[in-house]
Amino acid sequence: MTHRATLIGLALAGVLALGMGVWVGDWLFGHRPAPAPDIAGAYLSDRQPFEEFRLIHHSGQPFTRADLRGKWTFLYFGYSYCPDVCPLALVELNRLQKLLVERGADADTAYVFISVDPQRDTPQRLRDYVRYFNPKFQGATGPADELSKLAKPLYVFYQRGADGKETGNYTIDHTSTITLIDPDGLPRAIFTPPQNPERMAQDFLKIRAAAS
Repeated sequence: MTHRATLIGLALAGVLALGMGVWVGDWLFGHRPAPAPDIAGAYLSDRQPFEEFRLIHHSGQPFTRADLRGKWTFLYFGYSYCPDVCPLALVELNRLQKLLVERGADADTAYVFISVDPQRDTPQRLRDYVRYFNPKFQGATGPADELSKLAKPLYVFYQRGADGKETGNYTIDHTSTITLIDPDGLPRAIFTPPQNPERMAQDFLKIRAAAS
């Protein structure tokens, strides 16, 4: 099994474990969770707030937990030197954004690319990279300990490959999920690859309607 397949498997296992934990907790304590929207992605009915974190936005300003509030945010972890899955995910996010514009549902959304390669992905590089795909896209990165505060609760795993250690031309194996964060700054859905923009748009509209 490749590193990438292992990472995807771990992410899926984490999402399933999270869902089971919520169900067991509700059963034990007699709570009845609100009906989950019928979506193609994995709906997260109960999640805790993120630990406070401090990253650097592509503008050079801090990017913190507060920046995830007040809007619906599609969050993706990757790196700008990624040869395949990251460009594909950003293309799909661009298509999603266009679909939401067509449906009049894009005004309160954000799309954030979190780089797991702070050594090479400077704010300037991140800005140029994400805006190549869509001018609305944002980028952020930061030290490993700060990145983990955002990545671990979302079951996002990443690991530098053994290649390119001498030249710095290395790759990073990483989870390729897209997470939807609600206006309270809480994770509400996870979309695993292959992501379908049309289905994500439909899921988003259902989730937003259920939250209103």
